[in-house]
Amino acid sequence: MTTIGNHMKFNVHSSLRERVRSFYVDALQCTTITSLAANVDLFLFDNTFVLGVFFCDQADLLSEEDHLKAAWLEIKANDVEEVKRRLVEFGVKEVEYPDKSRFYFQAPGGQVFRLAPEDGGI
Repeated sequence: MTTIGNHMKFNVHSSLRERVRSFYVDALQCTTITSLAANVDLFLFDNTFVLGVFFCDQADLLSEEDHLKAAWLEIKANDVEEVKRRLVEFGVKEVEYPDKSRFYFQAPGGQVFRLAPEDGGI
């Protein structure tokens, strides 16, 4: 049996560092973890999942449009409406998707997420 681990990494353009930090700390209320590298921020979700955001200046990073074709991730929350309110207030870009039961959006840097209730099944 295999399982998906509790760590993930994204590459994001260096110019978005402050916006990315604000997104994960303010809008999603993650905890930051001290990183060993100057170009990496680590964000802890609910004491169980670590997201490493690597900041770089390469011009060949995925565009927001490219991220629409890449893997999409799910964020679960106890109070979906409150988290959605913070995300909209933050200014995330909503992604149109046939499933209207969830809120789909792009984070700074283009990564696509869907917001789902903690106990919300599939």
